[in-house]
Amino acid sequence: MTTYLYVGSSTEKQDIDEQAQALINKYPYDIVVREPNVDPGAKPKLSRLLKRLKRGDRLIIHDVSRLGRSIRAVAATCAELEQQGVMLIVDNLESSAGPALNIYALIASAAQMDKDLLTDRQAIGIARARAKGKYKGRKALPSTIINKANKLIAKGMKKKEVAQQLNIGESTLYKYLAAQRQKT
Repeated sequence: MTTYLYVGSSTEKQDIDEQAQALINKYPYDIVVREPNVDPGAKPKLSRLLKRLKRGDRLIIHDVSRLGRSIRAVAATCAELEQQGVMLIVDNLESSAGPALNIYALIASAAQMDKDLLTDRQAIGIARARAKGKYKGRKALPSTIINKANKLIAKGMKKKEVAQQLNIGESTLYKYLAAQRQKT
């Protein structure tokens, strides 16, 4: 079992030395990985570290923002860590909630809540636009495209290839073919 302290920053204002020292003073560790002021979307040292972690290892970070730029990215990383059997300790959460906090469940819940809120806001916006007559949905595919798709399928072309050739989504093709079968 190896304990890694990961400290990083994405802006000049964040001091990784202070983060590192706070974690070093509080937790026993084997390796400290420092990633100063990198592009917010790219964290090469963190990526390499995540690949190196093994079952039973511990990863200690100062706060969840060190793992990603969005709650979804953090949730995906946490799910990966949980699946690998890596213990994640988030210092600012552990100190306020105690060590029994299930960080994985907390982050997954926050990501689901974020997704639900986004879906709700989107539905409200669409309803308002429809009420004003500004939202009419997507336009239907022209029947010529569906006819062409049927001809290509009849010639033996796979539906996936037909969708690519006609520059439409595969699920869209299936939807229109099913609707056409129901009419006949």
